[in-house]
Amino acid sequence: MNTRRGEHWSQVPELGKSSGLWMMYAVYAALGRWAFALLLYPVAAYFYLTAQRARRASRDYLARVRRRMHELGQPPRAIRSTFSHFMDFGHSVLDRGATWAGRLPPSSIEIDNLSLFRRLKESGQGAVFIGSHLGNLEVLRALAQTDRRIAINALVSTRNSPKLNKLIVSINPSATERLVEIDTLGPESVIELQDRIRAGEHVAIAADRVSVRHRERSARAAFLGGSALFPEGPFILASLLACPVYLLFCLRIDGRYRVFIEPFADPLVLPRRTRRQALELAIARYAQRLEAHCLLAPTQWFNFFDFWGQADSSGPET
Repeated sequence: MNTRRGEHWSQVPELGKSSGLWMMYAVYAALGRWAFALLLYPVAAYFYLTAQRARRASRDYLARVRRRMHELGQPPRAIRSTFSHFMDFGHSVLDRGATWAGRLPPSSIEIDNLSLFRRLKESGQGAVFIGSHLGNLEVLRALAQTDRRIAINALVSTRNSPKLNKLIVSINPSATERLVEIDTLGPESVIELQDRIRAGEHVAIAADRVSVRHRERSARAAFLGGSALFPEGPFILASLLACPVYLLFCLRIDGRYRVFIEPFADPLVLPRRTRRQALELAIARYAQRLEAHCLLAPTQWFNFFDFWGQADSSGPET
């Protein structure tokens, strides 16, 4: 999670060792979350002291959250520290593994709009879910593996977290099912996704990180009191799939995961003549809703890089 100003998120190396991840998960499996939480304190403290740029990025982000809340006139409440930000990331990593291992009970997950969720399951109609690196969408994807009425194809980039991915696959090999590597997404992949949508399956993609291969395909939008870059790809893909589009957020609140599903477009139309304007409007709407949910759970946005300065990156694309 370490980065220089303007460095692209894909250039940020994964911190920690595979053995450390295994040990942490083994402690949880043997003794429970309380023991994991105790062990997490010194681990988070170590990265807090050594990952200087990640710490700086967290401080900048949390300061923006505080200022934005003040601007909106929201009731003042304590915004937790950067150390808490690191701790919440650790708990998020644990919950990914725990869910795939079947250790996170369904009772710990609450659907905010339950009627909409039920209609979506019963309709048999495929949809696109646009998410983010806020909260833990992995929880919902893992649970979907146990429900035959929901099939979620996740578009992901695994290049920056090989150690975590290896741990999750070792816990549950089915974790790799319905994963589509976004770095190699091409016309054939889009056609295949269209077929899956027609078959009633869903597609999930995060829209808060600029493309690895096509950084220039991004647009600026207001976000937490500043102007930031967001990728165009997820919204273009959603328009190509020509199906209902929803925003999806999964936040850990009071020890339980709360899933927010919001209608976004049905379908998302990008007219040829006004394509650019329509695309920028869609991205602006997404950024606005992402901001609202960041204010609900500030220390659960896990982009530990200079999000507002990433436009300055001029390094080679990989």
